[in-house]
Amino acid sequence: MNRKFIAILVVFMALGSLAFAQTATKYFVAHQGGYIGAATVTVDHSGKVVAAELEEWQGPGGWVEYNSPDGKSLVDGAVVRVPDPFANLSNPNPQIRGYMFYIYNQAAGGPGVWSQYTPGANGFTKPARQYERDFEGLMANPMRAEAYVKAAREDTLVNVKIDGLKVAVGKKASQTVHYGHMDKANKNSVYMPLNASSIGYRYNNKALLDFFKANPTAKFADATIKKAKVRLVEDKSVDSSAKVASYTAAEDTVYAVADVVTGATYSDFQHYSLELQAAYMMAIANMTVKF
Repeated sequence: MNRKFIAILVVFMALGSLAFAQTATKYFVAHQGGYIGAATVTVDHSGKVVAAELEEWQGPGGWVEYNSPDGKSLVDGAVVRVPDPFANLSNPNPQIRGYMFYIYNQAAGGPGVWSQYTPGANGFTKPARQYERDFEGLMANPMRAEAYVKAAREDTLVNVKIDGLKVAVGKKASQTVHYGHMDKANKNSVYMPLNASSIGYRYNNKALLDFFKANPTAKFADATIKKAKVRLVEDKSVDSSAKVASYTAAEDTVYAVADVVTGATYSDFQHYSLELQAAYMMAIANMTVKF
């Protein structure tokens, strides 16, 4: 086989790989650490964005079963279990092996964080310092974040009770979720609802995705904010319960990119856009290099 033919074959193989759409997902810690995000972008053979999606799954604080005596609030000691590709892999107990446990930790009278809860020789222990190895810190690892998102989608996140080294599995996250749905972007979520002065989370999400799909290479970090009238078209596939007529603000603070008004008003516009852009670049890279 001569070199010229090999070179032609390599080019042909590369062009063939461009004939199919490429999808990539960027996992990230979102919204001050309380949520785990997944930005998924699909591009066609020409690099055009044909689909984009943002998921933002609630962390333990958004779905833990309340453990106060009256069952209406959260106090020190609530525990949840999360699948984790690095956690307790040598433990012989299948209720522990491959899982990370997080405990609501109010050590030293602090405000409370979700700290790692670790099995030892005689029982589980939590860090003495409430910020040590906490949920958002551990979830900064993208492999952990990917496992969390997968578990949230498959509804395998659970509340648990611990007695020594015995793990008693309780209710699933979907049964104890506080905002109607684990994913804030889901049409049935009630997180940050639309009201007279706000278009709410899900219509913000739609505006962001619509703008991104049309402008995936925009300089989102340079976005500015300006006052503008926001007009909504009601869509129950975006938000199943919101009535857009309830939004009556004459104008709102809206993000603009290169002077083009996006229609998105929430403060995380740039963060989410940059995560989507990272997924977009990953999808483009996947067209030429298979990682």
